[in-house]
Amino acid sequence: MITHLVTRPQADQEPFASELRLLGREVCFDAVFDIVFQNSAKLDLSDVQAVLFTSANGVRAYQLNSKDRSLPALCVGESSAEAAREYGFEMVYSANGDVGDLAKLVQAKLSAKKGVLLHPAASKIAGDLQVDLDQFGYAYRREILYEAMSSKVLLQQTCQMLKENKINEISFFSPRSSKVFLALVSQENLVSSLEGLTIYCLSKAVADCFEQIRGVKLLVSEQPNRADMIKLIASGK
Repeated sequence: MITHLVTRPQADQEPFASELRLLGREVCFDAVFDIVFQNSAKLDLSDVQAVLFTSANGVRAYQLNSKDRSLPALCVGESSAEAAREYGFEMVYSANGDVGDLAKLVQAKLSAKKGVLLHPAASKIAGDLQVDLDQFGYAYRREILYEAMSSKVLLQQTCQMLKENKINEISFFSPRSSKVFLALVSQENLVSSLEGLTIYCLSKAVADCFEQIRGVKLLVSEQPNRADMIKLIASGK
């Protein structure tokens, strides 16, 4: 059986892991960072016309700090859109891509004259959504509502499985998770154990992190979303 290592934070592991099992994978987990939420923020929504979500964690963070679900939720991809629907947003739109696609979705759905765009996020984010929106005259406000805390060590089980070549595949959904994982692998002197593995990457930016690693097979999702990652893994090419 093919063993697949999932590196996503605990809150994001399902339903991805369930979909992997349906493909016949044995799934193991080692989250390379944990999400710490803030639940005491006082969100001022008086001037807000819509909420922008660049991750499911942004949705989770928002719902801890506000009961308002009346605003449109514009989401970077289907995972964050699913989370928005789950937490009660009725007007949910998905860019099904990256932050550049989200900026295009904003232009298609919203007027720059009708109010602020609120972005619940962490202190470190991928891309520069504000720059993309500023050039079209949108008022943008980011609220830091959670932090992604990097792991300090790999799980002992992961180290042992890498040493014994018992892991066949690993998936990564962000450049940050890739970089943290590589740092932890280097810390354990296990970089050579990655040789022969297939690494599934959400985007080229994720794959770029592994360019210097010898002997790995890098496969990049056609679109940066979970559904296309599963299709890629199912095809194996």
